[in-house]
Amino acid sequence: MFKKGLLWVTVFLLVAFVCIYSFRNALVVNIAGPKLKDADIKLSCLDWSLSSVDTIKLNKACIEHPAATIQLIDAHLSFTDVVIKQVKVTLKESTQAPSEPTFQKLQLPLPAERPLLAIKQLVVAGKLLGVPISISLKETDLDRFSISGDLTAQLSVFKDKIKIDEFALDNKLIKVFKPQQITSLSGAVNADFDGTQLRFNSKLALSAQSVQNDCAVTANINGTLSGELDLIQQSAEVDLSGLENNLNAKTCNAIVQSYLPKSLHAEDLVAETLSLHLPNKLYFKNGQISTKHVKVVNGHFNRLELIDLNLGISAQAIQSQLQFIHHSKGLGEWDVSGAFELKQKQFNTNLTLDAQHASLPDLLASQFTDQQTPLPIEFGKARFNSTLSAAGTINQAIEFEVNSQLELLEITGKGVSLPLLTMRADMTGEFSEHLKVSGKGALSFDSLKYPMNQSPLQGKGFTAHWQSDFVENDLQLDLDWQLKGLKHADNQIQGLQQTLQLNGKLNELMSSAILKAKTHLDAAANSTLLIEDINIESQGDFKQAMNFEHDINLLDMNLSFRHEVSDTKMPFELVMIEQDLTGLQPILEQLAPKLKIETGSSSVIASGDLKTQNIDFDVQFDASALFDTHYISDAAGKVSGQVSSGLINIPKTKVTIGEFRSGAVLTNIEANLQAQNGTAWLSDITAEAFDGVLKADKVMLTAEPQRIEAKAENLDLAILAKAGREAGVELTGRVSGELPVEVYDGKVSITDGKLYNLGSGMLSVSENASVNALKEQQPQLKTVIGLLDNLDIDTLRSDVALTQDGWLTLGVNIKGENKSQAQPVNFNYTHHENIYTLFKALRLNDEISQQVEKALTK
Repeated sequence: MFKKGLLWVTVFLLVAFVCIYSFRNALVVNIAGPKLKDADIKLSCLDWSLSSVDTIKLNKACIEHPAATIQLIDAHLSFTDVVIKQVKVTLKESTQAPSEPTFQKLQLPLPAERPLLAIKQLVVAGKLLGVPISISLKETDLDRFSISGDLTAQLSVFKDKIKIDEFALDNKLIKVFKPQQITSLSGAVNADFDGTQLRFNSKLALSAQSVQNDCAVTANINGTLSGELDLIQQSAEVDLSGLENNLNAKTCNAIVQSYLPKSLHAEDLVAETLSLHLPNKLYFKNGQISTKHVKVVNGHFNRLELIDLNLGISAQAIQSQLQFIHHSKGLGEWDVSGAFELKQKQFNTNLTLDAQHASLPDLLASQFTDQQTPLPIEFGKARFNSTLSAAGTINQAIEFEVNSQLELLEITGKGVSLPLLTMRADMTGEFSEHLKVSGKGALSFDSLKYPMNQSPLQGKGFTAHWQSDFVENDLQLDLDWQLKGLKHADNQIQGLQQTLQLNGKLNELMSSAILKAKTHLDAAANSTLLIEDINIESQGDFKQAMNFEHDINLLDMNLSFRHEVSDTKMPFELVMIEQDLTGLQPILEQLAPKLKIETGSSSVIASGDLKTQNIDFDVQFDASALFDTHYISDAAGKVSGQVSSGLINIPKTKVTIGEFRSGAVLTNIEANLQAQNGTAWLSDITAEAFDGVLKADKVMLTAEPQRIEAKAENLDLAILAKAGREAGVELTGRVSGELPVEVYDGKVSITDGKLYNLGSGMLSVSENASVNALKEQQPQLKTVIGLLDNLDIDTLRSDVALTQDGWLTLGVNIKGENKSQAQPVNFNYTHHENIYTLFKALRLNDEISQQVEKALTK
């Protein structure tokens, strides 16, 4: 009975085992399902079998998780080893917002004994990765893993931490995610993680390149990097001191050069390599990065240092002390230091700039000159310092204040001398919806010498003060400057002062500005002329064109000058209404000391284009003047003409002189004034003298030598004799003749002049002191001389010669008859006298002229 019962039990157990084994997959799924569900894991497929008493063969297992789908293929599980041929992990895209992670110290339940794990191929794929990652995992010792394939590392798992060693940075995963600009990355990372803190150290070599607009910037980073990350405190501490960071942008020099003046070269301002020196400790905490010191060095040219740097990432804030130093031959030495702070949009900074340049010629070499005209400056220094304070809200309003001072020191060279020039500029303002700036400043130098046109330009005592206001787009500038003296060759200006006011819109200044200026000159002079007390009031309007109006006051005279300035033309108008000419006397005393204006007036109107030098003018004058012993009365005329391309043209215009006294008196003088292509002359000249007429066809108004064919017509000998003041001599009759006048170097001479009588005349000599004395001295001549006592003249001829210094020679031949003695007479006489001396004597005895002199000396 027992045997039969045991048989049935055995059969039942075998049937039960067969049933259980047949439904093993479903049973495992149903039994494990509720337990896996708590971990949000679903076992969707399972196929396993017993390959031996102590070994299970897992053909396939499918695990579903919200983050991934996992397939295990061909696995062998025993008491000593778990070997999986292939694991496929497909990552899913999450549709839920990630939850806030929680961190705590690791407490891993690691058994003391378990089978060792080996995965021959672990393939991870998904859209996030881009390309599948394939690795192999082998547990060499309990909880010690070796990873190879697309990722290589050594992984150690402890109860309280996970440690990774020799994680290679040139793996496939990092290559997928590294930016395109990184051309190479190698090295290895060692790290350990205890659930709340991650500690790491690495050795890396990185190369990167960025190319834009033919400008390639390459970066090379080599060295060690270590740090610690606290996930609970959300802080990090990184040691960057072991890194060597270099940037090279040599190919960008061409772009840099395009923004530089010709005298500066990019390679002289920036080195090929820029080095970044990072601090020993870089701290991250609560979204803020801070460090004690960051330094950027560009060869020996540039150095930038940031001290106590704080970056607020979430708060969008930055705060630091900075210092920037530049040193090059081209730009000199620059030192910028100060503090700046930016939080959200709140901005605050205080900066100081100190700069100096010890070789201005190198800086200015090609800025103001060319190779054909070398810069005259050989040595010079410049020193500049400025402070900037700014505070406010970006995109709303930022208030700022700038105080600057520039000094040019010891400027010397080929004829150049500027011992010291100082300039100061102070500005306050606000950047907001509209820019508002107020400024003031000053410029001064004691002396200046600069070569110009073979003669140095010299100035002294220059000071200028300016004040400006700029609101939105409206500019107002007030400038007040003065110069004690300015000299160039023989030209000098003393006491130059000017006030200037400019109003306009900055973006269209040349079409909107209105300019007002007042200019005063104590004196303007050259080697022959001095003009004192000159005042000019000017106004310019640029709305339609650059129009200027000048009201000029000098020498008690007023002139109005208007002109327009453009690229193609420069029209102008000069107006001087009729004004007294006596104000010109100070000028005339310098140019012609012997000339004195008694009375007179003049008016001038001129208009045209200064650029083309095409001008129309009208000049009207009426004046009386005294020149040495000569008196000119009622000189008048109205002259209209043109200047064409700089050459004067005047059509035939009549000018008159009422009277000319020079011992002899000339009246009713008339002439035609004419000019053509810059050459002027008088023609058809006539004057009444000695009850006759003096004529000349043409007199050139030029300094060139010339010959004037003058004629004398119907002169009264009686008046001539009277002019000679020869007491006891009476001469009647009339004469005419030709007087060829030669003018050379401003002096007059007569050669081969001829005078001859018109009709009969008479010579009577009685009680003449000279004749009587001759009779007393030589009694034998008394009879001969007596023939001249009462001589009827039939023929009178005289050769006339005059030297440049005034000596007149008359070779006189008289033929006639002394009727009382019935004696024919042929008389030759040579007279030699300095008529300038004679005319001066006659002039001093002339009553009318004396009255003129008396009036002029009042």
